[in-house]
Amino acid sequence: MTVLQDNNTNSGSDKSVQDRLLDAAEELFCEHGFEGTSIRDLTARAQCNIAAVNYHFGGKRQLYIEMFRRHTTELVNRQMANLREVMRSENPTLEQLLKKTVETGLSTLAGRDSRNSLLMLMVREFLNPQLKKEMLVNEVFGEARSSFCDAIMQLCPGISRDRAMRCLLTIDGLVLHPLIFWEFYNEFSPDLKLEDLVEHIVQIATAGIQAVAKGNN
Repeated sequence: MTVLQDNNTNSGSDKSVQDRLLDAAEELFCEHGFEGTSIRDLTARAQCNIAAVNYHFGGKRQLYIEMFRRHTTELVNRQMANLREVMRSENPTLEQLLKKTVETGLSTLAGRDSRNSLLMLMVREFLNPQLKKEMLVNEVFGEARSSFCDAIMQLCPGISRDRAMRCLLTIDGLVLHPLIFWEFYNEFSPDLKLEDLVEHIVQIATAGIQAVAKGNN
């Protein structure tokens, strides 16, 4: 049996080959996209045998899927922790839930000089899809969206599940827009601070969702 060895066994890294490949995949797929990244590029960056991609992941596409899943799962777990924290408080409000959610979504703006890997991955995935839609809708975001719908329905009696889901999608848009176009926000509102933007989005989203619930549509 052939044993796959690291190309650089004295690199001093205590990360496994799998983790190094996932890290390399995140960097290279962000920089060059799926088609622009070769297996040779990945293994060179991860300092491992060129056969390691197939050995550990079954190919470049499966490595991409696992890398994407790892990154999005981290964000989903953070948002679910926010949800549990708010809903377990004594008197939870919609505004509290939205503030936690929006703050987490916009947190990358605080360190804008560093690359926003998740955002870049999402944009590239939307422009050149490599994942099955069912994976994003059901596996990655499905449970979280269902839980957030439950929370909105609890905090805003009268809103239907369908409208609650549409509200969640609208909130996604409110968060993604400044992430993608932050330079324009700086251009038109140079004194805008992150905390002010969070407050602005929360005010709009809270009022909108409450209006939907009041209309009972």
